[in-house]
Amino acid sequence: MLSLIHRRSAYAVLLLLFLSGLAHYILHGWFMRQGEFGPAPNTLEPWMLKLHGAAAMLGLIVLGSLLSTHIDRFWRLRRNRRAGGIFLACALLLIGSGYGLYYFGGEQARALSRQLHIVIGLLALPAFAVHLWRGRALRRHPRANGLRA
Repeated sequence: MLSLIHRRSAYAVLLLLFLSGLAHYILHGWFMRQGEFGPAPNTLEPWMLKLHGAAAMLGLIVLGSLLSTHIDRFWRLRRNRRAGGIFLACALLLIGSGYGLYYFGGEQARALSRQLHIVIGLLALPAFAVHLWRGRALRRHPRANGLRA
């Protein structure tokens, strides 16, 4: 089990990642302003992207800290594997697609990477919520309700 500070730090970073990404997505999609030469980004959009990038760096630190403690331990115990594995897959896909946004060549590859990043990013929060709910249910009633995986 994670210490209180470790758990709260992880939750805070995940929330910051989700909210900053969502804010950037909303600002980019619905709050473009009319510039001198056509549609221009909202003035807050670059700041949300910078905040999201900083949160992503913190997210990598959190993921690294969880790999050696939480993930390794509970994977060996075969507890909450399915929900945890889905959330971990989301995190890895977000890392890969985020990398692709900056380093994949060509507009098509970047557009595909962006769409994948948005979809997986929106699915990551419910995936985390299910993982958290199942983990807490397993702690309270390890054999009840058929919760194993």
